[in-house]
Order: sequence, then structure tokens, then C-alpha cells
Amino acid sequence: MDVINMKEFEHDLRQNIKGEVIVKEAVLGIYATDASNYQIMPRAVVVPCDNDDIREAVQIAAKYGISILPRGGGTSLGGQAVGSSMIINFTKFMNKILELNVDEGWVRVQAGVILDELNAELAKHGLLFAPDPATSSRATIGGMIGNNASGTKSIVYGIMRDHVIESTVLLSDGTVLTLSELTAEEYDKRAQAGNGGSREAEILSGFKRIIGE
Repeated sequence: MDVINMKEFEHDLRQNIKGEVIVKEAVLGIYATDASNYQIMPRAVVVPCDNDDIREAVQIAAKYGISILPRGGGTSLGGQAVGSSMIINFTKFMNKILELNVDEGWVRVQAGVILDELNAELAKHGLLFAPDPATSSRATIGGMIGNNASGTKSIVYGIMRDHVIESTVLLSDGTVLTLSELTAEEYDKRAQAGNGGSREAEILSGFKRIIGE
């Protein structure tokens, strides 16, 4: 992509994002690495304030044909947090515990919540979020979901996928989906809705076709 288009890309981000837009090379160099051996310079870094910022950033990246890379603590050993992409960093602003139901034993959080900070709050109620990667002081819940994090106690308490009840996700085309476990009947119903064109139905019916084949 040429320099003019990158300048337009940066301008669009700054015009539409309430949070931070980072293109300074020295700072991008920090985001070019994680805990792996890889080093890849990103196109830009967006630090969103809220869901609207994320939606705007994703739409702008799609407009310019730039890939999107969500990033948490950057503690991955496999290079998952680096790439020639627009990085979205959730840790500065989108790091809140939104709702805690002690009686039912669940918590709703934003993607940038750090595991140790979450567990410090849960400990006040005698609760613990079980997956325990060694980097728990920096690992975020969003990154742990992306990596399906485990830890030394996973053989007893399970890995990340065993502890996720529901996720609200934003797809690259701007569609927002709430993903949770469905019965076979619910799955079929949502998958069929779809010859009318909903993105959810398209995805569910696609998975069903792949599994069937």
C-alpha cells in the first residue's frame, strides 16, 4: 500500500476514533514483538475507548484492505500478537469487570481485563477463574480466549474453553454476534434462517455443511 493511502487511513482513524491512534514508528516497534522470536512491524495501533471505536476501526481497516489483529498482553510464545496489521489493544480502556453474579458463579468482562486483577476481585467472594497461564500478571481474558489458555492446573480445572459461557464478537464485516452453546434444535433453526441472508445463519449453516460432509 502506498504512502498516500496510509496517510488517508491514518486520517480516517483519527477522525472517527475517540481513543488513541498510534503510527509513530518508535511505538510501533514495541508492538512489532511479543514473547515469541518474531518481529513484524504493524501498520497502526488503535486503543479503543468502547465498542463503537472498535466497530469504526474494523470498518475503516476493511475499507483500506488492512488486516486486523486484536492484542492483549502480548505474552504469546507463538507470534499470535504480531503482524503487518492494524493492531487493536484492549488493555488501556476496555479492561472493566462489567457484571459479577456470585450466586450463579459467573462474571462478564471486557476483553482487556488482566487475569490476576480479575482473580483479585473474585477472591473477595471466595471465587477463582481457573485457567492459570504462567503470565497471569499480564495475560488478558480476550487473549486467553484467543489462545485457549490453560496452565499447570488445567488437568484438574480445565482450559479456557471449559470456562467460557458466552462471547459477544464483532466480525470483520461489522456483524455483531453473541455466541453460546445451542441445542441441536436451536442450531438448526438459526442455521436455516438463513437462506434469507443473515451472517449468523450463513456461518452456522456453513459449519453444519462442513461437519456433515
